[in-house]
Amino acid sequence: MAEKNRRLTGTLLLEGISLYLRLGALSFERIEPRKVKLDLKWSGELFSSGNPVVDYSKVCTLFKHKLEPEYLYIEELARDALTILEANWPGHWTVSVHKDHPPADLPLERASVTVGG
Repeated sequence: MAEKNRRLTGTLLLEGISLYLRLGALSFERIEPRKVKLDLKWSGELFSSGNPVVDYSKVCTLFKHKLEPEYLYIEELARDALTILEANWPGHWTVSVHKDHPPADLPLERASVTVGG
């Protein structure tokens, strides 16, 4: 019985959440939606009233309905995702956004930004 009452803290990773949206500072980047991946890291108390604190499905549903369909910068997308997470779940969040093959003067596989932390 003592184990049930013990506070269990830990870290949860949600990796490779795929969003389809328009993203890019250059107008040609926003012509068609593209797949943009997010990785989330959360740490805190894992259970509340016997249930996991973070509901993965609700995270995805909120992102689907609350994130904008178009962003100029990955930093703005990361900020908005972090705001949604912090407003809905207690604990410590970080959000990483990855943009594949951004236009640059040299070949660039990916640009990423992490906020929170």
